Amino acid sequence: MHTLLIVDDDPDVLATLTRSFRKGYKTLSASGGAAALEILNTQPVDLIICDQRMPDIGGDQVLSHASQVQPESIRILLTGYTDIESLLTCVNDAHIYKYVTKPWDPAELNLSVVRALESLDLKRELDTARELLESAYKDAVVMLCLAAEGKDQDTSSHLYRVQDYTEALALAMDVDADYAEHMGLMSMLHDIGKLATPDAILKKPGALTDEEWEIMKEHSLAGVRILGNNPFYEMAREISAGHHENYDGSGYPKGLIGENIPLSARIVKLADVFDALTTKRPYKEAWSMEDALVNIAAQSGKMFDPNIVAKFKKLYGDGVLSQIKDAH
Repeated sequence: MHTLLIVDDDPDVLATLTRSFRKGYKTLSASGGAAALEILNTQPVDLIICDQRMPDIGGDQVLSHASQVQPESIRILLTGYTDIESLLTCVNDAHIYKYVTKPWDPAELNLSVVRALESLDLKRELDTARELLESAYKDAVVMLCLAAEGKDQDTSSHLYRVQDYTEALALAMDVDADYAEHMGLMSMLHDIGKLATPDAILKKPGALTDEEWEIMKEHSLAGVRILGNNPFYEMAREISAGHHENYDGSGYPKGLIGENIPLSARIVKLADVFDALTTKRPYKEAWSMEDALVNIAAQSGKMFDPNIVAKFKKLYGDGVLSQIKDAH
């Protein structure tokens, strides 16, 4: 059942509106702006019908506050006078759904409430569907990564650390939080192209021949093909294609230089190398973080973007890298 908040300093109007809607909805009432704010701060509300002119706090302030603390709520303004400037302020600041002049037509007001709540329900259904779709895409990322882990445990066991290093580094580069989180998730797919690499090469204990190395290098673009054309994986494709490019142009597969390499790929490259250096492998012991950072700093401007290296060193100094390492 939907919850309505009715706000009016006139007790007769308040009682009339409450009676009109209490049969079909849960109704809350407030006899002034201050009381309305208290309710909005403590109880969820689906729709608000609020008088504009009240002695303590005006309806425009109440609805503006509602737009901040309960942005999903539908906001309807009741007004007994025509003040275009005040109405425009309320529309712009409180983002009201509709304004209704007094005296109102009960049938028209009721229809407005019904239509408003129908639109709210539809929005909630669409939000739920979008969340389920995003969850399904994220699950698909994990499943793809598990498939890669089965193919090559040595190179994919670090995926979750790379994810966290990537997100932390993206945030340090002043990337939007949601975008940084998505970059971290997509970083897990950076080596998905190794699914197309023959086991004889991928798991060879010794050094690769020149011919085998050329085949190994194909995994970057193989990942792009595996990830297809879905827009959700656009960043994963640019990471897969670009995380072996070097800042000075000496990398592969295209020899891109500097900022021609997508930011996501430049970030993941550093996160990937750092974790590889600081993780024990069958062919090597784990390096200390300090030694790994010295190695990375030596490659600043060559393999790595100097700005990203500087931000990464600061993350180390702030203890962020150790926290991530300890968490996994």
